[in-house]
Amino acid sequence: MKKVKYFELFLILLVTVPFLFYGCKKKDEMQKAVVTVKGSDTMVNLSQKWAEIYMKKNPLVAIQVTGGGSGNGVASLLNGTTDLANSSRELKPAELEKAKEKGITPKVYEVALDGIAIIVNPENKVDNLTIKQVSDIFSGKIKNWKEVGGVDMPITLYGRENSSGTYEFFKDHVLGKDTEGKQIDYSPSTQVLQGTAALGEAIARDKKGIGYGGVGYFAERTDVKILHIKKDENSPSISPVENNKVNYEVIWNGEYSISRYLYCFTNGEAKGEVKNFIDFIMSPEGQDLVKQMEYIPLPVKK
Repeated sequence: MKKVKYFELFLILLVTVPFLFYGCKKKDEMQKAVVTVKGSDTMVNLSQKWAEIYMKKNPLVAIQVTGGGSGNGVASLLNGTTDLANSSRELKPAELEKAKEKGITPKVYEVALDGIAIIVNPENKVDNLTIKQVSDIFSGKIKNWKEVGGVDMPITLYGRENSSGTYEFFKDHVLGKDTEGKQIDYSPSTQVLQGTAALGEAIARDKKGIGYGGVGYFAERTDVKILHIKKDENSPSISPVENNKVNYEVIWNGEYSISRYLYCFTNGEAKGEVKNFIDFIMSPEGQDLVKQMEYIPLPVKK
C-alpha cells in the first residue's frame, strides 16, 4: 500500500516540477526589458557587440539587433516597430516629412564614424584613384582598368542595394553631380549585393572587380586590397588603413575624404533602457568597442 502511495507521489512530482521551473523561467523572461534595434548593415556587427556587452552588464535587458539597411531602419522607426534605428546616413527630407505627418520627432545621435573603403582584388595592379575616377568607374564612364593605369581587362562593378545607407552616401558624395547639377547615377551593369560582407567575398573572387563599403569590414583582410584615394590629381593619395588598422587621424581631420558619421535615431528623446543603452554606446567603454570592431570612435572633445 505504501509503495503505491510513494509511486503516486513520484508521479505527481515528475509532472509538477518541470512546470515550476518553466513558470520561474517564464517569470524571468517577463521581467526583461526588450530594446529593438534595426537598420544599417554597416553597423550590424558593431551594434551586436554593443548589445552583447551591455546585456552582460544588465542581465534584465534584452537587446535585439537586426540589419536590413538604413532605409528599413528609419521606416521601422516611423512605423513604430523599432525603438532605435541605426543609420549610416542622415535622414532624408521625405523621411522627415513623413515623421512630421505621423507626429514623430526623430532624435539624432552621432555614435561613431566610418570611412568608406574602395576595394579591389589583390591581383589588381592599381593602387590609387582620384574621386573623379571612382565616380567615372561606378557610373560606367570608365569601363576598362587600362584607362586608370591597370592592365587591359573590363571592370566589374559591385555595389549595395538601394535601401543601404552606404549606397546613398556613396551616390551623393562620390558619384556626385554632373556639370549641370544633375545627380550622377550608378551604372546599370553594377551587380547589387545584400550586405558589405557579400560584397567583400565577391571582390576576393574576382580580379576584375571593384566595390565599396565600411572600412571596418576590410581593414584586416588580406583577400581584398584597399585603394589609396586622392581628392583630385594634385592631392596626396590617402588610405583609410595603415598596417591593417583603421587610420583614425586621416578620417577625423578629413584628409581621407570618403568618410561619414554613423547614427542612431529614436522617436523623441531616448528614455528608459533605450537611453541607458545609448549612454553606454557614447561612454568610453562603448567607444572603445568601436575601436575594437575596427570602426572610428568619436573625436575626443577637448
